[in-house]
Formats: sequence, C-alpha cells, structure tokens
Amino acid sequence: MKRKICVTTGTRAEYGLLKPLMFEIQKNPKLELKLIVAGMHLSKKFGSTIKEIKTDGFKISGTVKMVPKGNTNFDMSLALADGIKQFSILFKKIQPDINIILGDRDEPYASAIAAFHMNIPNAHLHGGDKSQAGLDEYIRHSITKISNIHFAASKKSMNRIKKLGENPKFVFQTGSTGIDAIFQNNITSKNELERKYNLKFTGNEILFVQHSITTKSNKSKYEISQTLNALKKLKIPTIAISPNSDAGHQEIFDVMEIFSKKHDFFKIYPSIPRNDYLGFLQNCKVLLGNSSSGVIEGSYFDISVINIGIRQKDRDRGTNVIDVNHSTNEIFNILKKIIFSDKNIHYKNCYIYGDGTASKKIVNILTKIKINDELIQKQIHY
Repeated sequence: MKRKICVTTGTRAEYGLLKPLMFEIQKNPKLELKLIVAGMHLSKKFGSTIKEIKTDGFKISGTVKMVPKGNTNFDMSLALADGIKQFSILFKKIQPDINIILGDRDEPYASAIAAFHMNIPNAHLHGGDKSQAGLDEYIRHSITKISNIHFAASKKSMNRIKKLGENPKFVFQTGSTGIDAIFQNNITSKNELERKYNLKFTGNEILFVQHSITTKSNKSKYEISQTLNALKKLKIPTIAISPNSDAGHQEIFDVMEIFSKKHDFFKIYPSIPRNDYLGFLQNCKVLLGNSSSGVIEGSYFDISVINIGIRQKDRDRGTNVIDVNHSTNEIFNILKKIIFSDKNIHYKNCYIYGDGTASKKIVNILTKIKINDELIQKQIHY
C-alpha cells in the first residue's frame, strides 16, 4: 500500500518552493500525493493562484478558505481558527500518513496544529530558519515543536532545530526545495518574459516585493511610502508584486495602486508564476524589498538584493544582500550606486541552501522513515 503524503500550500511563494517536491512525490511508486490548497491561492485579490496549481497538473484533494476578512491581527487570528477546523475535517477524510508543511505562515500553522492533534506526524521544511519577520518567527519555531520530521534548508537551521530539543535522528539537512527548480533550469527565458509582460530589458530593471511586518502592521503605510519615494526619484522600470495577506497589507496595496496610476515605470502584478519569477531574478538588476526569496533563491543569481528593514534580519544569505532601513535616502542612494555604477557588479554563488537535490533527498526519507512510537511520542532531547 502506498504511503499517503499530504502537502499543504497556502501562498504563491511557498507553492513555488513545494512544487519540485510535489513532482518528486508523484513520481515515486511508494508514495501517494494528497494536496490541500488554502489561503491566498483561493483569493481573486491575490491572483487566484489555484489556477496555476491546476495548470501544473496536480490533483487537489481539498481546499481551505482562510484569507483574513479584514486587515488586522484580530482578523488573522479568526482566520487561523477557521483554518484549523477545516484542516481537521479534511484530515479525517484523507487519512494521511505524513503531513508536509513549509515555513512560517498561518496556513501551514493551522495544518500542523490540526495534524498533530490527530496523531498525524508533521514533516516541516525550512524550520530552524532565523529572521525578524513579525509573527512568522513565532510560528516557525512553534511548528518545529509540533513536528516530528525536520527538513532543514541550511546547516545553521539544522543546528537550531536540534537546540530546540528535537530528536537529532529525525533532523535532516536537505537544502531548500526552492533551489531545485533553479538547477533544473525551470526558468522562463528573457525573450518569453519580454513577450509575456510587454517589456524590453535594458539590464537595469528592478523586481520589487515588499510585505508588512505583522508585529508592527501599523507602520506599513509609512514603510511602503519610504520605498516608493526612492523609486520615484529614479524612475527605473519596476516589476512589482502585490503583498501577501498579512495584517497591514491593505495599506501597502492601496499606496502601490495609487503610485502605479501616476507612474508608468511601475507595474503591479497580483502574482507571478514561479518560473517567471525566477526569470526576473535572472534578468533584473536589483531585487528590492523584504521577501525571503531575496536571501534564499536570490543567493543563486547574479543579482543585487536590497533587503529593507528587519523582516529578513539574520536569515542565512549570500554576499549579494545589502541591508538598509525603511529610509527613502538610504534606499535611493544604494539603488543609484548599484544601477548607475560604471562597474559591473558580480556575486559568487555560496550554495547556502543546497545543490538542487533537496526534493530527491526528502522523498527518499519519506519512503523509508518508520512511523512508530519513537517518531510520535516526542520528548525534549537534552
């Protein structure tokens, strides 16, 4: 009998990281993929990215509607509660052997809480990472403590998981599945991007992704305004992606919408398919904002990453990351230096997040690991 592996995906970015793993699970004759699609994937406002999942050929076992109805932390809390209930109902129906979650958002958190209450072992990807991404930091380590199997993306993350008291026998340094697609060259070409997005690359384009920080969501309007004021001074072609659904996102969304109507160089997309996003990383001059993709996927491209604020502070990163504050002058000065420099800036790949084989390593473990009392009956290991 095949082992049922349930995968939860709740956002466009996290789906991009999970997709190579999902393909590997499907290919393995010992495993059966069960996919739950949740959160932003189901929202028109955030691009209805469930369509991309269906286009990729994945069969969906269930959906969980848990996008917050408002723009506050209170709304996020209510959505989390709704999500736990819906995941519980789906798990009772699907009866998975292992539940896979990735990262540090409310969708995987709700999935993990429901699973461990039903004695379904959780397998967590990207646990042990370190940042100051608001509530994400709380959630990431909380998921580690209710997970049974840990697939760490880096050596430092693996060591942090062990320091949290997890059984070293079930902690594996696999690298990040998000890097697999890069090594497989699943990247949209420059010509195809130009055709699809009606643009012509000059070599100076900016890719822009900025989210709110959930522990200080009241600062979102100020923070996005500081960034856009810097871009207004430069007027460099910018491909901007809408923020995620966290508290404070609406202020960012509204300010960006007004800005885009006034400035032709600034184009907003609610979502960009994963292969296209990697294509922009490959062809743009700068990735600007506070997305984890800057320090993870960005470390494998020859692109300058300007990381704004504390959201990705202390996360493992390559030599191409430059940290700045939410300051118009700081952002403007570093952008000007990078874009108008006479020197061609190049960065060496550090391979912090693996060699593109994470999905294969994880699937190999999923097929062999024993689901027994040693795995389920957890204790602190120190």
